[in-house]
Amino acid sequence: MNISRYEALLVTYTLEIQRYLVKHGATVSDAQDIVQDVLVKLIQADIILSPDKLRPWLYRVALSRFYDLYRRKKRYQALLNEQFYLLYGNQEYVDESSAFLLHEAIKKLDDYQLALIVLYYEEDKSIKELSSIYQISEAKVKTDLYRVRQKLKREMEQADERN
Repeated sequence: MNISRYEALLVTYTLEIQRYLVKHGATVSDAQDIVQDVLVKLIQADIILSPDKLRPWLYRVALSRFYDLYRRKKRYQALLNEQFYLLYGNQEYVDESSAFLLHEAIKKLDDYQLALIVLYYEEDKSIKELSSIYQISEAKVKTDLYRVRQKLKREMEQADERN
């Protein structure tokens, strides 16, 4: 088998895998990243699989990456919920409706706001470290964190009132 046919087969399979992942819940960008990771792994493994073994191997590796990504996102959301309720709700547990409200409120944050919350509460970065990362004053970091918390609270209350 010549290399150009093998490459064409790889392209066909990767596009097929990408469509499969999107159909099963991955975002387009996540599916593209997963397919790229699979191809990198194939190159790093320094193996040439026969055409009959190539497709199953690609699917197996892609699905493994997809499940890892899903678990990571689920864990991230659980940590975010836990941190939020430790700060704002002295509840023993988080019910599903509250978690849903938080998830919907988080979707409305822009990238900067979300990164600020994640770095501060999940990554345990200090105000000083955040000001250094974003090249802004410590006072601005504190103000922005306060505003993001208030925005989340407001969004959750509004969503709760609608329900």
